[in-house]
Amino acid sequence: MKKISTIIIVMLAVVSSTYAQKVNKFGYLNSSELISLMPEAIKADSAVDKYAAELDGLGQQMYAEYQKKTSDAQAKAKTLTEEQLNLIGQELADMEKRITDFQQSAQDKIAAKKDKLYGPILQKANEGIKAVAKANAYTYIFDSGAGSILFAEESDDVLPLVKAYLKLPDPKPAVKPAVKPQ
Repeated sequence: MKKISTIIIVMLAVVSSTYAQKVNKFGYLNSSELISLMPEAIKADSAVDKYAAELDGLGQQMYAEYQKKTSDAQAKAKTLTEEQLNLIGQELADMEKRITDFQQSAQDKIAAKKDKLYGPILQKANEGIKAVAKANAYTYIFDSGAGSILFAEESDDVLPLVKAYLKLPDPKPAVKPAVKPQ
């Protein structure tokens, strides 16, 4: 009787451990590549570039005004009193500070615009990744583009599945110029 109960206990332990173990399925993709294929990202990049160019134009105007005042002050330097030179020097220093503050503000505004435009794009990409992971029973999907995976046993590249889910086109191969025989 003890033998039978021992055998039953061992069998139950083996069966329960088999059910308790879940097979992990791993996949990876390059999120940067995925995002670059999304038409929304191309539009967002274009909008950010346009906005950055507008701000850069304003900064260039400010700098041109600063340069003009500097060259005017240098031309008149011999005819001005020391008090006038100090006032002009203070005005130029204030202009420099405004230009520096504007440049920092412009960088912050560009980053905020990019974050705002990329929010829905990143959300759509994450939803696609999650949908593919659930549909294909992946336990984990890693981002190979982030560079945080130092080693991984063979796993599945899920980028083609996510591209299909999001209905993204395959990137066009670079056209190589024809080599003329000599």
